[in-house]
Amino acid sequence: MLHILFEISTKSNIIVFGGANMINTTSMLKNQYSDYSNPLDKIRRDAISGVIFRLTRGIYETDGNANPCFLASSILSPSYLSFDWALSYYGLIPEKVVAITSASLNVRKNKTFINKFGRYEYSDIPANVFSEGLTYLESDDYIVKIATKEKAICDSLSKWRVVRSINDLKELLFVDKRIDEDEFASRDFRLMTRLAALYNKTNLDLLIKLIRKEYDHE
Repeated sequence: MLHILFEISTKSNIIVFGGANMINTTSMLKNQYSDYSNPLDKIRRDAISGVIFRLTRGIYETDGNANPCFLASSILSPSYLSFDWALSYYGLIPEKVVAITSASLNVRKNKTFINKFGRYEYSDIPANVFSEGLTYLESDDYIVKIATKEKAICDSLSKWRVVRSINDLKELLFVDKRIDEDEFASRDFRLMTRLAALYNKTNLDLLIKLIRKEYDHE
């Protein structure tokens, strides 16, 4: 069972978790260190000595062994795990990826953050599809949003090079990106078609045509 104490940061709309080994904001740490004459100096010294770990400005993790993927949405919010990281997590592509990749909203340009836990990359997707096709990863006191397999494919196609035909799309998916064809064939194509229609992207329009031509046999 997941037991969470949380604070919503009005500055960034981040939901962060407080506890023995969790994510904390500067304001939460200042409250914890209120007995010190200079709480901010205490935070700085703890970050230098490895008692806490800076994720990004104003956000800290207290557990140095935390699974890096569960920290992604606190580094930049709103966001959810997607693109290559999600495709690799699901076994849709054979490669292990170095960066933890996430879809973001209204950031307007790609963002990269590097900290003790790794490299985090964020790229915008259209607002009207952002909250669709999501699920959750949970572990102990951590929870993070992640794209479903169908959404991760759609998100990725919205960022990959633009192709002009169904055959070119198949080459992009199954040759260039090496998406497992059996895994692809077992996807929820009703969901994938509904999602693809929301992007207004050439690759996603071709995906709908591919599904209707070769996979939608109802």
